Amino acid sequence: MLEIKVDILKNRLYLTLGRVRKDKVADSSKRIEEEIHRLDHGFSCITRILDVRDIDENDIHEIIKIQDLLSEKGMSRAVRVGIEAGKELLDRIGDDAGYIALTADNLEEAEKILDELDERDALKK
Repeated sequence: MLEIKVDILKNRLYLTLGRVRKDKVADSSKRIEEEIHRLDHGFSCITRILDVRDIDENDIHEIIKIQDLLSEKGMSRAVRVGIEAGKELLDRIGDDAGYIALTADNLEEAEKILDELDERDALKK
């Protein structure tokens, strides 16, 4: 399961990763790319990881492709929430992704982290 939402006002992408159906993995980067064109350069992302039980080598290649895509399209930072194994997996395979990835205990904390970073960046301008 991959759920994608965009908040244009916050310039933020929301990804929810659940149990991955093998016939849906290959479409993930295409689906994300269709949504992120609505965001401005410097957008942020909250990734909720609910289940990583069935991830295999092909899925890892798709995740790397997604991380590269997000970096290419100008994502500035990400916060990951959810199961620890999922956060650790994304950290391990995303070392070269080109953006800051933080972790949070829940969605509310992730929102707060990104909102505070956005406010700090706005004050610098």
